[in-house]
Amino acid sequence: MVRISVVIPVFNRAEVLRVTLTHLCRQHYPPDAFEVVVADDGSTEPVGDVVEGFASRLAVRHVRQENGGRAAACNLGARHARYEVLLFLDCDIWAEPDTLSLHARHHESGDRVGVVTLSRHHPGTRVNPFMEVKGLFPDLTPRQPQDLSPLHAIMQCFSVRARDFWAVGGFDEGFRTYGWEDFELAVRLRASGVRLKLEPRPRVWHYHVETLDSARAKQRQAGAGAVYFWRRHGCPWGLGFFLELHPLLLPLKWLVYRTPLFVPAFRHLVQLAERRLEHARGWRRRAWLVVAHEGYVELLWHAYYEGVWEALRASRPVPAQARS
Repeated sequence: MVRISVVIPVFNRAEVLRVTLTHLCRQHYPPDAFEVVVADDGSTEPVGDVVEGFASRLAVRHVRQENGGRAAACNLGARHARYEVLLFLDCDIWAEPDTLSLHARHHESGDRVGVVTLSRHHPGTRVNPFMEVKGLFPDLTPRQPQDLSPLHAIMQCFSVRARDFWAVGGFDEGFRTYGWEDFELAVRLRASGVRLKLEPRPRVWHYHVETLDSARAKQRQAGAGAVYFWRRHGCPWGLGFFLELHPLLLPLKWLVYRTPLFVPAFRHLVQLAERRLEHARGWRRRAWLVVAHEGYVELLWHAYYEGVWEALRASRPVPAQARS
């Protein structure tokens, strides 16, 4: 029987974590074959009290650090994990009962694999136009399930053997804000010989309500993180194009997102769509959601490039703890 340590990094969101832990109580997996380590990244909400409330239902522990970011919190949880397989689960990912058993099957042979399960937006999050447009279009990203690209390895629900995780140094704690630490770890895992796989069968639900403003704040952080990611790996061309910050792309990106030629029009488009959505129904509502989606996408890219250019101007060296 594969033993699994579920590592949950968390910063506040105590009530969402409560539901996450409730879902773990319902797993179709032997209770003595898995544990849960909640890695608290300096929360001001009573995360420890929530965890303590599950002590009679789960093998669960609460460990805490000063706020250092998701990467550092994941490493903290992994250091306190006791079992041979680590399953990293974001605090707002609600796992269906077969999640642990399906991940465990990939690790039974002892092969060097990392297993990704992609999440779906929970229907209960569709409380504003910005959340309504998420999932409006199907995800058509071409993926190879048995040999997943590391640049497709979203680690909201990701399992890997502890020895493989620590062999590459764990998450890079130089990523202190939102974005890219999971893809960067996947690049190093793949280079070390770990094969990445997509496990599509368990449904895991992402319960996170955002607004355009909160999402833009995260995208600014992601832009700065992308520069760090690219520089950390020596600025390769392919990665630069994937992150859309290669110098050959930047003049066009500057024209679109850093001059007043287009961004005011994107803002007007979003404002118009949101006004019409207040009263639209049926096909008209769907049409205005499509319009809003296009405006939201462009404004998120605008925020991303704010972060990119701020980081490029700063010309920060790679921190000492970033290990190749």
